[in-house]
Amino acid sequence: MVAAHRIVALIVAVLPLAAQAVKVRLADKGIVRVNLEEYVGWVLAGEAGGMKSDEALKAMAVVIRTYARANQTRHLAQGFNYCETTHCQDARVGAVTTRLRSAVDATEGVILWSNGRPATVFYTGHCGGRTAAASEIWPTARRAYLPSQEDTYCLSAGRNPWTAKLAWTDLSRILGLPGLQEMEVQSRTASGRALSLRTNRGLVSAERLHLLVGRDMGWNFMRSRNYEVEPAEKYAIFRGFGTGHGVGLCQIGAEQRGKAGFKWDQILQAYFPGTRAGISAQDIQWQVLRGERVDVWSAGAPGDETLPLKADKALAEAERLTGLKVAKRVVVRVYPNVSTYRDTTGESGKTAAVTRGRVIHMQPRTADALRHEMIHVVLGLNSRTPLALWLDEGLADYLTGGSTYPAERAKVDALVRKNSLQWVLDDREQIK
Repeated sequence: MVAAHRIVALIVAVLPLAAQAVKVRLADKGIVRVNLEEYVGWVLAGEAGGMKSDEALKAMAVVIRTYARANQTRHLAQGFNYCETTHCQDARVGAVTTRLRSAVDATEGVILWSNGRPATVFYTGHCGGRTAAASEIWPTARRAYLPSQEDTYCLSAGRNPWTAKLAWTDLSRILGLPGLQEMEVQSRTASGRALSLRTNRGLVSAERLHLLVGRDMGWNFMRSRNYEVEPAEKYAIFRGFGTGHGVGLCQIGAEQRGKAGFKWDQILQAYFPGTRAGISAQDIQWQVLRGERVDVWSAGAPGDETLPLKADKALAEAERLTGLKVAKRVVVRVYPNVSTYRDTTGESGKTAAVTRGRVIHMQPRTADALRHEMIHVVLGLNSRTPLALWLDEGLADYLTGGSTYPAERAKVDALVRKNSLQWVLDDREQIK
């Protein structure tokens, strides 16, 4: 009889996750299901269709895709991922040109990463020569890679001046402050944008004014918070420059950088310093190799077909060493390269693998780490609460006879000789 292990490494599924489907609510068609890359093309047409620089378009495609990844649950309660309006991103279904499609294809699957997660990204029309830190506009959105910084490339295209004249009666109605007839900028953010306004009816938040006027009169009326207010008898006259909130990628600046010879990844680094552009694990065309008790997700590297057998043996050995059992199937993901492993997990490229729950994430060609990681799986699934790092690594080192964590192993050795392993897992309050 052929041993079961000899036939379990069959490819049982190929998951084309680069073609991830999302649900978009369209005004004329209701909720439609489309490829994420198709949706990125729609938004590129709506948000950046007028850009002339191909590199700036590619940079925008990455930012749009990243924003979509990070906000894919925004409308989950309503049964879809995104609406077609600027509440999510402006999507123009019938306006995707060959040029726009090329920008999407050239960056397929690429998003911006920070600490192993999709970055929080924004983009603006014209920053007026200085971008705004995210925390200036949204206090809870503070990110080191969303700073306020000078943008000479945007400024080289001009300040984009604008004027808006609002009747006091309209401002009174919009703000709910009857009798409004005086207004001036009281304070500004670090980048020079209006923060609060002094009026004869008290202080008014500049962000609140911007949102209320935009919703009532249109978003092209007060184009930014870079302005001065000139009071007149019947009107408040706003004289400003720039377009949008000013956070993240400045589209005018990106356009000028592209014309100056910047590549799309250089443009992204200029506006999101410290992030990394890379492909998500969701965009790898995984081959699932099914073992007896372990599923190996492979990117198709030669030799991966032997991993289900090795993983099953490693799991059995981990159970033997610990005396514990695992009822659930274990998943091993083997990434195609170090950068994808690092971007997806947030781990250093120096670590061969990392285990989270019943999922082992591995760099390519690191099968020798399987037994160590299976120990983590078995311990984690049999522990009432998460193990401290020193204890988790010390136990794995102790049980496999390793010497990677000598200090931790020494402490664990004393514990296990004195008590049972299950006592260590259940009563860690006593060993802190």
